[in-house]
Amino acid sequence: MPRHERRRHVPIVRLTALVAAIVAAVVITRTAGSPRFRVLRPGVEFETLRGDPYCRMGSSEIAVLRLDPRRVRLRMAHYSLEPEKAPLDLLEWERRLGAVAVFNAGQYYPDNSYMGLFVSDGRVVSSRLHAEFKAALVADPAIGGISARVLDLEQHPIRPDALTWREVAQSFMLFDDDGKIRVRNSSQVAYRTAVGEDAQGRIVVIVTEGGYTLYELAGLLHTWPLNLRRAMSMDGGEEAELAVNTGAFRYASYGHRNANGQVTHPTRSTVALPAVVAVIPR
Repeated sequence: MPRHERRRHVPIVRLTALVAAIVAAVVITRTAGSPRFRVLRPGVEFETLRGDPYCRMGSSEIAVLRLDPRRVRLRMAHYSLEPEKAPLDLLEWERRLGAVAVFNAGQYYPDNSYMGLFVSDGRVVSSRLHAEFKAALVADPAIGGISARVLDLEQHPIRPDALTWREVAQSFMLFDDDGKIRVRNSSQVAYRTAVGEDAQGRIVVIVTEGGYTLYELAGLLHTWPLNLRRAMSMDGGEEAELAVNTGAFRYASYGHRNANGQVTHPTRSTVALPAVVAVIPR
């Protein structure tokens, strides 16, 4: 073949993948390049970001609630400590606890018992450490110091018989301080709730309005300019819920969908929650 007629043949699949990667990078840069948090009250900030192109179902909007533990208190609440001894609607949890925000805690068994260690106001609701859950959202230290943390239990193990925190909700790591993703790459799609700790020691709550795989959500959160040092996952699916109410500002997101996969944005939660994390003004 004459020299001027030589062409380099690029496989279509490889070219398509390259274009997709470039588009993804541009979308992420545009949607999460400069979060502009709205201050709702001292210590409570809110923003919504988009999770394109990783959203697999429903809205790509993701609610981000950023909390300063010096200004607000995190309280774990469990239905077994309430008079009715029954799981409650998210908005009922919000009203009952006098909270400015409430979101779902970690996973639970069919009988509504918590799957892991759970401590509420110093009362041990579930003393069973889950062997595979290597993270915990903790608050209200017994000996003072930083008032809320996301702990990597491989680095900072906790013991039910020697607790140094009065509030504990155990679940599993999304990614650690080294940026290592600690969940397997599964194709399972669901609405998600995650909690991270940033470089300034703030607690960052993330609740998706649509469906994501855990692995892709972990990668997305790690690349977002939120300065998250580590992050953990709470329960997902219909239980992925967040309600914010500071008087002048209200927001609610429920992990509900119709059989056709569409998000309905109901005015009330469609599933009662046995355990929640409440944000209480100090």
